[in-house]
Amino acid sequence: MSTPDWTTWARGEWRRWRVGRERRLADPYGWLSVTSLEWLDETPRAIDGFPGLWSGDEDDVRVELTEEDGVQRDGSPISGLVEIPLQEDESDDTLFHDGTVAEAGIRGGRPMVRLRNPDAPARAAFTGVPSYDWDDSWVVPAHFREYPETVVREIDTAYPGVRQPMTFWGEVTFTRGDTDVTLVVSGGTGSAFAVFHDPTNGMDTADWRSVPLGEVDPAGGTTLDFNRATNFPSAFIPGLATCPRPVPENEVPFPVTAGEQRPTNGDRRGE
Repeated sequence: MSTPDWTTWARGEWRRWRVGRERRLADPYGWLSVTSLEWLDETPRAIDGFPGLWSGDEDDVRVELTEEDGVQRDGSPISGLVEIPLQEDESDDTLFHDGTVAEAGIRGGRPMVRLRNPDAPARAAFTGVPSYDWDDSWVVPAHFREYPETVVREIDTAYPGVRQPMTFWGEVTFTRGDTDVTLVVSGGTGSAFAVFHDPTNGMDTADWRSVPLGEVDPAGGTTLDFNRATNFPSAFIPGLATCPRPVPENEVPFPVTAGEQRPTNGDRRGE
């Protein structure tokens, strides 16, 4: 049972976390700055919004530049053929032109380039993330069971037709009322999380969210703080992100009325 002192402290920590969360979202080149996503193939072609002829394969992204293009890499002018070796889910954001960053990446084995600009519509319209108020009943005791070996599964993403590998570290089980729930967990020590669905999705909340796993004690004891359930970038920039969707078993059968709510800025179809 929580005490008044703990409740006051925890609510204050949550409020500070929310301020930091919104500040990071609104960073000049953060997720709200994304303006476009282009999938590439081995045929060089121009893209709107950034110089060069772009191509790529499952191992790298390439761009052919001239001196007249005026592109910089890590602050220095660059021209000729630029080859950017990448692995799955890696990005490179070192190319810059006229206020725009070109983020090269590999997603689902496919090369892509995503442009980021501080004047992006999503960033200009951002006024904060709506959220349920903090509620200590949603700081839920749980038990974590680590798998003997991590498990890699192909999962669906926010972008139609793009599937990506995702590594699962173990399972976390909690009880609310008389309902037991088990969620598979990604990440690792200090950064573990579970991607989940619940009945509020698509109405009060985004189409899916993520909840962090608290520190795990030697016996597997931990917490799930659903007050810190967060939206993925795809909730703010639909069609421009490849965020992981929940696996089928990560279905919470009751409404999770805690954490971030559905964004109110712009068109959110296709999260």
